[in-house]
Amino acid sequence: MWTASYVMLWLVVVVLVVVVIALLRQIGVLHARLAPRGVHFGGEGPELNQQAPLAGPFGYTHKVTLVAFTKVGCEICEMLKPALVAVREQYHDMRFVEINHDLGPDAPAVFQAFNVRSTPYFVAVDADGIVRGRGVGNTLEQIEELIEEAIRTGSRTMNASDGSQIMMGATHGQ
Repeated sequence: MWTASYVMLWLVVVVLVVVVIALLRQIGVLHARLAPRGVHFGGEGPELNQQAPLAGPFGYTHKVTLVAFTKVGCEICEMLKPALVAVREQYHDMRFVEINHDLGPDAPAVFQAFNVRSTPYFVAVDADGIVRGRGVGNTLEQIEELIEEAIRTGSRTMNASDGSQIMMGATHGQ
């Protein structure tokens, strides 16, 4: 008699633990979905619809070149790494350039040329070298929104389709 009640009690405890774990997972999903929407730029970055700086090293020849500004120790930058891999896989006609402030000898000068002070910051440039989008991106949706806006407002079609990437001082492989 007592044994059956103890078994039932332990079964209830196990079920409650499973329910708590499932709820914690859902809280994480909700947190990711309720993140701020829309890319904001806070007054920094290059001017929209103007020539992007440093056309030489970056060679803006793709439909869109996405320049990602990151920094060692930036937790959001670290959390976005899988999202950036997904973006590279999704947009084959896009060039991806990552500038890590702390790892490349020329990286601080690039940050200054683009007028970037915070990370993660993204600049989308079309094939003509014109800035079509910019802003702080904290989620995959924000980065995709920035790229889609650049594609919609871009002025030329794609020149190359190799999806090449440049990574200055990157902390992870291509």
